[in-house]
Amino acid sequence: MKQKDILITVITLFIFVIIWIGFSFYHNIVNSTISEKTNKDISPIRAVFDTKTVDKLKQRQQINPSFELQNAIPTPIALPTLNIAPQSASGEGKLLL
Repeated sequence: MKQKDILITVITLFIFVIIWIGFSFYHNIVNSTISEKTNKDISPIRAVFDTKTVDKLKQRQQINPSFELQNAIPTPIALPTLNIAPQSASGEGKLLL
């Protein structure tokens, strides 16, 4: 190939790649994968807080839970009992029901 043919090929490929990238950007802008509901859910939170409620929460009484029970009696567990009665056998060794 001549140098002129290589230059034309490189320029054509360069233009093709630039157009391809441009269409990819356009496609990504037009076809959003985020649904309207999700887009609504991820909207920014307003930075306005109810300061009265925050002050009330700060004034709450602190309670430290005790995980050890004093004088606790454990609940008894009922265990199943099996009533096994002997059965008599016939003369041939077969059980009679």
